[in-house]
Amino acid sequence: MIVLLIDADSTIPNLALMKLGMWHKKKGDHVVLHRCAIPYYPNRKKQTYYAPAGFDMKYCSVIFEGNLSCIKGEDIIFGGTGFDLTTKLSKDVENCEPDYSLYPDNHFSYGFITRGCIRKCHFCKVPEKEGYIHRVNDIDNIVRHKEVKFLDNNILAYPDHETVLQELIEKKIKCQFNQGLDIRLLNENNSNLLSKIHYLNEYIFAFDSLAYRKIIEEKLLLLKWAKDWQLKFFVYVHPDMPIRETILRISFLKEHKCLPYVMRDISCWDSLNNGFYIDICAYANQVHLFKKMSFPEFLHKRHTSKNRIEQSLRTWNENL
Repeated sequence: MIVLLIDADSTIPNLALMKLGMWHKKKGDHVVLHRCAIPYYPNRKKQTYYAPAGFDMKYCSVIFEGNLSCIKGEDIIFGGTGFDLTTKLSKDVENCEPDYSLYPDNHFSYGFITRGCIRKCHFCKVPEKEGYIHRVNDIDNIVRHKEVKFLDNNILAYPDHETVLQELIEKKIKCQFNQGLDIRLLNENNSNLLSKIHYLNEYIFAFDSLAYRKIIEEKLLLLKWAKDWQLKFFVYVHPDMPIRETILRISFLKEHKCLPYVMRDISCWDSLNNGFYIDICAYANQVHLFKKMSFPEFLHKRHTSKNRIEQSLRTWNENL
């Protein structure tokens, strides 16, 4: 049997497709992967992919809802958050190790130690899709490379997370929790453990509301062992959120020598302030520029249009 795996829009190797690939290969099937690389951003050109004939089975994983319509073809079995929140792999497939040969340029292992979350953030689908936090795998079953990126959504909320962190330390595993750590759950013990892990790149947290500023300021005292700019915070932005609060969050992080990563809700593209959101995202998410210049300086470097500069600068100044 010939099997087609369609990766619509994953930015990293797709775990579900790799497990499907391994399951079919163990049955003696021939597996082909096609990466569409459809962008999340609605202002980017999105090409439609027409699944070709000649395959006995076709699977497609879609992460972002807006990209589902870009995949066309008959008898395609869809899955992924962009399709629905209920379709899951069978237990036999889920228990397969991922087939990393489908992504030959990849040099990391990926996996979940835990699934789910204790939070109910209005913009997040994890609680609905995965439920309350629970253990799903052992570290040894995930590690296949010298470096590992764990996809857990809230490892610090797992009751036995300190045992997990201690295991990572003892096994000297080079890793990162790239979906972020819940800074509200930080304490002296787990902070000390995090400092001893062979960590890759920045420690990622989240600053999704200005209401968290005080607790973040308090918890940063527990992270004094981190170097300047070694801490990164996801900064969620939505048109319904006051722009002033977004500016204050970004300014707070710069003051404390922490990096922001602005994550725009898709509704930002339909906002009257879309130009400002584009500029603030471009500024905050380019580390070398964010660290060495102010937002007004960045605007003059980025744009040649005087009107374009004045529009974003006016929004910035009006909300300081």
